[in-house]
Amino acid sequence: MNDTFKIAAKELREMFRDKRVKFGAFVMPIFLVLMMVQLFGFIIGAAKGATKSTIYFVGAKTEFSKAFENSGMKVLSVPTAEDGIKLIKQDKAKLVLDIKPPKEDGQVIIDAYFDPKQQMGQLALSGVQQALAKENQDHLKVTLTERHIPESAAEFIKLNPKKVEVGSQGAGELIVGFLPYLIVLFAFSGGMSMAADLVAGEKDKNTLETLLITPVHRNHIVLGKVIALASVCFLSSFSCLIGLFVASVAKLPGSEEMFKNGFGVTPAAAGTIILLLLPLVAMFGSVLIAISSYARNPREAQTYLALVNFVVILPAVFSQVIGLTDLGSKLWINTIPVLNSANNIRNALLGKTDWMAVAITFGMSTFLAAIAIVIAVRLFNREEVLIRV
Repeated sequence: MNDTFKIAAKELREMFRDKRVKFGAFVMPIFLVLMMVQLFGFIIGAAKGATKSTIYFVGAKTEFSKAFENSGMKVLSVPTAEDGIKLIKQDKAKLVLDIKPPKEDGQVIIDAYFDPKQQMGQLALSGVQQALAKENQDHLKVTLTERHIPESAAEFIKLNPKKVEVGSQGAGELIVGFLPYLIVLFAFSGGMSMAADLVAGEKDKNTLETLLITPVHRNHIVLGKVIALASVCFLSSFSCLIGLFVASVAKLPGSEEMFKNGFGVTPAAAGTIILLLLPLVAMFGSVLIAISSYARNPREAQTYLALVNFVVILPAVFSQVIGLTDLGSKLWINTIPVLNSANNIRNALLGKTDWMAVAITFGMSTFLAAIAIVIAVRLFNREEVLIRV
């Protein structure tokens, strides 16, 4: 195995000399996580701010406008409803309220004008509805008190939500949504950028023969390349967690909304992620080397890699929405490659690690990695495959 590690060290040195590798495999994951944290934080902040946006009333301010001002909204006036509609069409107003005279039973109707294609207007309407719901509830309580009716009569059935904390404290919902996908994605794409050069590239440059005539067994050569590529895949994938940690510590604009409960990734979750990544990157590294060995040149290798990348992306994307189904709790889901790792990473981030599921996933990934290594070794030992250009 000494020769194997010498080959791995040689390949790693060559990889780290390449600026494309350093940027694509290490800088890009961190940069992407930082940008996503800021983007999601900005969106959440904007959505909350939209419920406290500026609204317009037709005519002079009334007692109703005070209710909205108390909820944090800015209240302005327009002479007529037509003037308000004109402002909406000019995108100068998001929501215009026209209060009608009270009906005979005392009910007050408020016409709310907004552009259904404008999300800010819909969010402002949602904020108004919340304010009115509170106003209606307060008015109902006063009416019941005046008539000596208990307030409980207003709610025949009362729902009392009670949170049940399952597992240890985990990462936030949005982080759990995108981080497993990115971890798995960069575990593959981090090595894909250089896989075509490791064997197919050497064929194209006629440098592979120099390596083959050295007193090193071919099995050691291919295993060294697999170890080097799997190492880069692992580091590229783990860079996502580094980016998340940097975002939580640096307190970048917008990150406050994402890290209300702190970093969220516990040492136990990080350890589980590493455990799941080890066989996964071994499988990815072996598959990438096998494809590079089979291809005649880097261009052909890139074609094959693009197809395999699509196969990896599909289950990784599904891991983002698996929480909307009950499939995540099924044991058989842990037999599906890539999806099983992403799903268990998601559970680890939530603080709900299922060790039986982790064991099945680890075993399945290890089994597939062993098969991929055998295929890569056999392809590398076939003369008709290795020397064809």
